This record gives sequence, structure tokens and C-alpha cells, in this order.
Amino acid sequence: MSSAMVSQTAQGAVLSVTSNLIAQVISSYKDNTPLSLNFTQTLKFALFSIISNPPNIVWQSFLEDLFPTNVPAPPPPRDEKAKSKPAKEPQTQMSKTNVLIKFILDQTFGAVLNTLMFLVFMGYVNASPTAKQGPWDAVAHEVKEKFYPMIMDGYKFWPGVSLVSFLWIPVDKRIVFGCSVGVIWGIYLSLMVDA
Repeated sequence: MSSAMVSQTAQGAVLSVTSNLIAQVISSYKDNTPLSLNFTQTLKFALFSIISNPPNIVWQSFLEDLFPTNVPAPPPPRDEKAKSKPAKEPQTQMSKTNVLIKFILDQTFGAVLNTLMFLVFMGYVNASPTAKQGPWDAVAHEVKEKFYPMIMDGYKFWPGVSLVSFLWIPVDKRIVFGCSVGVIWGIYLSLMVDA
């Protein structure tokens, strides 16, 4: 694992912990109960972030390699005066087609995969060892009950973040950017796990 991936994963884990702690404070306030932090739940969110960030970093790099946001610009028309000037560095321009392709892939395949990863992980680690159903039954229940609502709620939040990310954020900063903005989403996920 590269040092950049380790750094991005660690930053993502810190932001995930932050969002979970904020969600616990919100839940306590909303339920009008004394604040009692559940560090086990916080640890689960940190662990999920550590597990899920590397594949997301690879995913973002894969999308950028296949569909770069900036592509070489066509050379300007040549004239006689230009021949005598020294050659400039190659110019680039934004490829709207590539941005659209990345956006669509990220909001379909990427969204489904990330939602399933979250539900499977949380369903498994939160399964009660004393319950009649096994952990995989708990996972199936989580997916059945929460997948569609989470995807629909995600479509109210992530498309704008994804578009900003693809247009203006360098690929090596996208996970940290997503995690930073995702503190809000992490609060939602934390509240969803408790639901």
C-alpha cells in the first residue's frame, strides 16, 4: 500500500470517527437522553473506513486513468509567425464526455457497491451473537430494509459532490475531499445504523 493511500485512508478514518461522534451527540439531543458515547460503534465506523477507502482510492484512480478529466487540446492553427517561436508545453482541455462517463459510472456502479459494502459490514459486525438468526441473515435483513432508502437518499447528496470532485479536485485528493464532505453523510449513516 502506497504512503498516499495510507495517508488518505487514515484521514478518511478520522473523518468517519468525527461523523459518528457527532451523530451520537445528535441522537442524544434528539432523544433527550444523557450523552453516553458508544466507542464500540465509533470503532466500527473507523474500521469500515479503513477497509473501504483503499478500494475507493483504486476506483477513483481507475476512472481517472480510463477517462481523464483533462485531455490534450488540439494544436492551434499553425501560421508562419508561430514557426519561429519556441514550442509551448502541450495544452490540455476538460473532456466533458469523460467527466460525464465517470459521473455515471460513479453514481451507478460505485454507489451500489459502496452502499452494499456498508450494509454488509455493519449488518455483520452488529449482528447479535445471541440472536436466532445468524450474521448473514442479519446482513440480508439490513440490505433488504435499508438498501433502497440509502441509495435514494444518496442521490439527493452525492451527485453534486461527485461532479465537483471530477471537475475540480485532483484524483489524489478525491477520497479526502469526499470524506470531508462525507462527514454529513457519515452522520446520516450513523443515525441509519441506529434506526
